[in-house]
Amino acid sequence: MPKRFGGNRNWKGDGGSGRDGGKYYYEHDDRVVSDNIRKVSFKSTGNRISKPGRARDYDIHIRTRLDDDDVDMSGSFGGKGPGRYIPYHNKGHRNQQFPNRRGRGGGGGRVHSPAPATSYSKVKDGFPNWYRVTIPFGSKYPKEYILKILLNYISPSVFIPIAYKTQGSEASFYVEDGKVADQLHAADRKITVNDGFKLTVKVRPGIPNIQLDSSVKEKMKQAMVKRFNPVTKALDLSKFHMDPELVDDCLAALYRANVMLAVVDIIAENIPELTALNLSDNKLYNIEHLSILTRKLPNLTVLHIGSNRIRDINQLNSLKGLKLTELVLDGNPLCDKFKEEGAYVSEVRKRFPKVMKLDGADLPPPIGFDVPDERSLPSAKGSFMCAQEGQLVVRQFLEQYYLIYDADNRQPLLDAYHNDAVFSMAATYPPGQSTSSSSRLNAYLPDSRNIMRIKDAQRRLKLLHQGKLTIVSALSQFPKTKHDLASFAVDLPIFNPQLMIVSLTGMFMETDVPKTPVRSFSRVFVIVPWGTGFCITNDMLLITNPTDEQLKVAFKRPVAATPTTTPVSSPPAPVVPQPVDNSVKEQMVLALAEQSNMNLLWSKKCLDDSQWDFQQALFVFTELFKQGKVPSEAFVK
Repeated sequence: MPKRFGGNRNWKGDGGSGRDGGKYYYEHDDRVVSDNIRKVSFKSTGNRISKPGRARDYDIHIRTRLDDDDVDMSGSFGGKGPGRYIPYHNKGHRNQQFPNRRGRGGGGGRVHSPAPATSYSKVKDGFPNWYRVTIPFGSKYPKEYILKILLNYISPSVFIPIAYKTQGSEASFYVEDGKVADQLHAADRKITVNDGFKLTVKVRPGIPNIQLDSSVKEKMKQAMVKRFNPVTKALDLSKFHMDPELVDDCLAALYRANVMLAVVDIIAENIPELTALNLSDNKLYNIEHLSILTRKLPNLTVLHIGSNRIRDINQLNSLKGLKLTELVLDGNPLCDKFKEEGAYVSEVRKRFPKVMKLDGADLPPPIGFDVPDERSLPSAKGSFMCAQEGQLVVRQFLEQYYLIYDADNRQPLLDAYHNDAVFSMAATYPPGQSTSSSSRLNAYLPDSRNIMRIKDAQRRLKLLHQGKLTIVSALSQFPKTKHDLASFAVDLPIFNPQLMIVSLTGMFMETDVPKTPVRSFSRVFVIVPWGTGFCITNDMLLITNPTDEQLKVAFKRPVAATPTTTPVSSPPAPVVPQPVDNSVKEQMVLALAEQSNMNLLWSKKCLDDSQWDFQQALFVFTELFKQGKVPSEAFVK
């Protein structure tokens, strides 16, 4: 198998090798360099950052490399001066590899026609690829001469040599363009130098090293000074490794974490007020170390990291602490993963909610609450009452309602609903909760009117119960329950003589189901005056499973007999004054005996004296007990 990149093998280039039509390649020195130099700059209007221009002027590269002229770097982020020079960059040829060759061409041997260039074997995914060009015995020729004859040979292509140096008898430098590397490899022993020898050109994949000593950091600082715009407080570090201050001696590649961190330290030390930073075209593929920007550059609001090699949107999580208003990502592989612009914008705003310009395009204002960060919000409360006079009425209504609801017979609830009342129930599992046998909501799911799941209009209408007979019939089908009144959190947002809205959450236990599972519920009642009491016109119920925190306190807290903030000068009026049948009376006696700890006889006597108004009976017992007037025989069982 022939060795790759052999030094003594002739390859014919585009123009032939050796003598071709009576010409040697060193005779190409008569090419004229144009004086019409067009410079490309990173400019914008005001604080707006625009992408670097894509125009490439080949002659300016040749002149810059051969004459060692300083390139004006003053143009940036809206500056008015001459534009900064942007080196040539060929995006169409990456990971190039030279073709295999056959035969050993000598000076007088057969010259083979050039084979088409093929790709290098692929380097590590996302890792920047560079090529080391070695010129054996190149140290005896001036640098300018070597570069000139190589540029003439591959014209109109151009290259910028990185870290050119001589060591012993050989000269070497680096290039980052696979196409240029192909062309330079094809120049091996095709160019006759001024002493009559054929120039040997060896090309290998390789990357230059950098020692971050004090001299290199000082050069980096000088390059950054030329790229900083003090008016807009913007720093342009696009293609930083191609800066003339650095290109001759080292490779200050920002995709290397140690180089990037050194640059950030220089910025934080010298321009901590920086508001705009351009890191485009730096071959960035891993940006986790950029999380330091949130601490080092807290004023940064504009960031350009386009035309890099960032592959996944989640890599931006390391920058979430930045309060960016403008961001450029265009040119990264991650952008190709989004088929819809809306999804792309949404993912960006999840990480940077204040972004108003993305990839140069203005975005619509984000939807949210414009609350200043320093604004202190009211402290959370367990319950909210818009009117304190409604607290006792709501409490009595709920206690009487759930006393009947937890009974074996729920038919007395007919008196609690209006003739044209409406009821709906939805059941759902908490996100991420496993549905073990004890936590399944099978008793409720068939009647669940969860509009997120029920799409059929007829099915939705069927699950909406209208009329008090239909409502109580539906409630009677649910499992028997016992509610934990101490777990209730009640809100009263509206309370007036015409309307009362009650929202409550709490827990209950299913008493007729094995293992007596505990459920969590949320309910909203719309209540209006009716006769001498109240009735329900709208009832919405949500049933789910409780959280671990709720289970720890379920049925473990005592129930207060009366609100501490309510005056006790007179007993409350009955809420739903309706005749009570014997079955309900028995349930009321048992409930009062359980809450008061009196025996059944005295519980029945207390209810009878209160005309079977449970709330009034409980009120009377509480007052007499506080005064020590309840006889001891009432507690003998």
